[in-house]
Amino acid sequence: MKGVWKDEEVKALFDAVKQVKQQSKPIKEAFSEHAAKFSRQPNSVRNYYYNEVENLKKDKERLKRLGIDLHEHEKVERKHFSQQEKLEVIEKIKSMVQGGCSVRKACLELSGGDVATMLRYQNKYRSLQEQKPNNVLKFRGRPSSITDSDLQGLFMGLVRLVKKNAAEEMKKQMEKEREESRVLLAKLGQKERELNFLKEDAARLKSENLSLKRKLMMQNCVIAQKITSKKAKA
Repeated sequence: MKGVWKDEEVKALFDAVKQVKQQSKPIKEAFSEHAAKFSRQPNSVRNYYYNEVENLKKDKERLKRLGIDLHEHEKVERKHFSQQEKLEVIEKIKSMVQGGCSVRKACLELSGGDVATMLRYQNKYRSLQEQKPNNVLKFRGRPSSITDSDLQGLFMGLVRLVKKNAAEEMKKQMEKEREESRVLLAKLGQKERELNFLKEDAARLKSENLSLKRKLMMQNCVIAQKITSKKAKA
């Protein structure tokens, strides 16, 4: 029954959430994959998960039976950045990125290896970058003072900007395709399990059909013998 959650499915959901957290992925990925695998809606899976976390806090016996560690499923309290902290963190990340370091690596180093803090830094940096894009080229001096060297610098800046935007778009497209592939694979696995079940059921019905045919044949033989016996006596 679709609305009923068996212990095996509950354990699978909590294991999936634990795994994406360890991989520093958004928790919604676990909800989407679980929904595709068990033919549910992602929002329903999300609501059930958070509700079940609270239920398990009150039901220690069931918690022990499922083998779930609730410490791995605690909500991370968001700490708001002060304006000074924003400026300091963003400047450090920008400096490290300009030095050839990736945003993720820079955030991880600044967090001292703490994944939760790293994600906070990374999200804040990216949100501020989206709010204040740095892809606007500013002219220095009066237009009449622009030299061939300035024009060449502007042109190379535009080339770098186009390449950067193209790389980011390609990365987003690849991530989207990977997500779609994961969902399709999960659906394929579900369909394969359903097909195997139907095959097993068909084999069982075939076996039962053969058994019934044998019984019918034996009954016909018995009836025929009785008729033959009566005719012989007559």
